[in-house]
Parts: sequence; C-alpha cells; structure tokens
Amino acid sequence: MLDLWLLVSTILCPALAVYWLVIRYCGDGHDFRQKALSVFELHTERGLIEQGLLWLAIGIPLSLGLAFGGWAWSSYEVSLTAAGYKTFVEISLLPLAIMSISLPLAGLVSRIHSTQQAANQIILSRTKNNLDAYYAHRKALFEYFKEFDDLVYFEQYPFPYKAHPVLHKRFFDGSPEGGTPVLNEETFKSVERFITGATKSLRNVLAGTCADPLSFYLSAGKDIYFAAETLHISTIYREMRELGVYVRYAGGGGAPTFGTSTLATLAALRFCKNFYDNLCDFSGRQRMVLAPELEDVFQKTEYWLDKGEFIEALHEGPIAELVTCGRASLGDRHHLRQSDTAS
Repeated sequence: MLDLWLLVSTILCPALAVYWLVIRYCGDGHDFRQKALSVFELHTERGLIEQGLLWLAIGIPLSLGLAFGGWAWSSYEVSLTAAGYKTFVEISLLPLAIMSISLPLAGLVSRIHSTQQAANQIILSRTKNNLDAYYAHRKALFEYFKEFDDLVYFEQYPFPYKAHPVLHKRFFDGSPEGGTPVLNEETFKSVERFITGATKSLRNVLAGTCADPLSFYLSAGKDIYFAAETLHISTIYREMRELGVYVRYAGGGGAPTFGTSTLATLAALRFCKNFYDNLCDFSGRQRMVLAPELEDVFQKTEYWLDKGEFIEALHEGPIAELVTCGRASLGDRHHLRQSDTAS
C-alpha cells in the first residue's frame, strides 16, 4: 500500500508543481479557475513562448522523469567513468524515456499553434477581402449613377439622377463580412409590380374609356408613390406629391396625386421606370418588359394629350369636390394653395 502511495505522489507532486508554476506565470483570468483553464488554450495572438500548454508539455515530462529518476539514483554515487555511464543508462531507462516525451509534445504544440495562427490569418484575409468587395460594390453603385445627367421631362419637370445610399441595402442582400452582395429579387419584383400596375391604371385613364377614371387615377398614384419610395426618388414622393392632392378613402388610407396634370403624372411614372431600368443595368438584371400597349404610355405623349385632358378634368371636378367635403387635402405646393398665399 505504501508503494502505491509513493507511486501516486511521484506522479502527482511534480506534475502539480509544474502546473502551478505555469498557471502563475502564463494563466489569464480574474480568478484561479479561469487561470487554471486558460493554460490549456492556445492563444494565437501571442507568441509560442507565452503559451502555457507549451510549458506543460515540456515541464511535466521533465519533472516526472526527474522524480522517477530520483528513486533510481538515490542509492548510487556519481561516477564519471565508462562503468558509471553504463550503469546510469541501465537504471535510467524509464526516467529518460519519460523526459524524452517532452520534445515531441513541444513540437506538437508548436505545430498546432502555427496551424491555428495560419488559419486565423486566412480568416482575417478573407474577411478583409469580403469587406473590400462589399464596399467596392456599394461605391460602384453610387459612381454609376453619377454618370447620368439630370433629366427634364416636357421642359418643366426636372429629375436629378442621384442614388440614395438606402438603395444598396434594399436591392442587394448580404453583409460586409459576406463579400459581394446578391440581388434582392423580391425588391426588384415589387418595383416592377408597382410600375406595371401604375401603367395599366394610367392607360385606362388616358384612353378615356373607363367607367370610373377616378379610381384608376388614384390607383396609379398609389403605385407610382410606392415605386418612387422604394427607389427613393424624393423628387416624386415628396416634392411632386406636394404639388398634388391627397385623397382619403372612406375605409381608411388614401392615394396621392403628383401635380394636377397629365404631363406631371407621365413625368413621374416615366422617371420611375427610367431610374429602375438603369438600376437593372448596373445589377446585371434584365430590364422590365412591358406589353406593347403599355409601352405606349412611355413612348407617346401627344397621342394621349390629343385624346383629352382627363386628369385635369378629374382635378377640376370629382377631386375638387372631395377637397371641399374634407375627404381630400391640397399639397403644400398645390397651385390653389399658392394662389391663396399670394393673395
């Protein structure tokens, strides 16, 4: 039983002593438990010489070899002769074998440490490349739209060509860490639905053949607003909206108009599509394709004006009545409000 206790003590005492020294000089943390656990971790931001695991790999085999050697050498005297060397080797096979383990263990720790550092370097390099790719794509979007000259429709409705920073987040999915973002197809499709819906509704109004032109006109106004808001064309959903009227529905909600004329409405819708088509070009996405009868809304102007001033008539008739009864309100820059202010 005594021999068993001596064996346990010979193993534990030197190992614990080395462990305590390593904790003392290499441990990290606010308490002993954190420090004791930290020496088993490899910290890639530090050099190999500061790794507690390296010193455990070296110190424990050496201390155990010396401890076992102490028992074997205690009954011998030093003899620097051939016979003495031979005797030393014969009685030190186990201690020397244990101590020799320190070299491959230290090499293994060193290899693992360098591998982890290399892996971290690869991750850092990939992250940096992804960040560069993401922000380069974002910058390219703004630079692309700077190349376009401002548009003026019908010599009276100017539209500045400027991409708002929110466009990149709305129309492209991804994060800086993920690299070059991908198209957000749902946002692209939603803009196409708004433009298509506005075109269909407006064509019915311009043709002068529908039974309820006011409903179609207001429906077109809502779709133009949502398209412009998604594309962040503030000239339309803020400035031009102030030139028009906001009509409230009986069940809640409402619809804006953009000015009070056919030309103003056509200008707002046409710039939305023009802006969207150029965004598609930048994104490498096919431009939206409309049916030939809907393309007429974008290609013909005099044709629709010759059919009649149906939008002007709506503002002078039904919409004016809605303003009078409180179901619609004039924009801040509506010509009637401006006239009242001037007078």
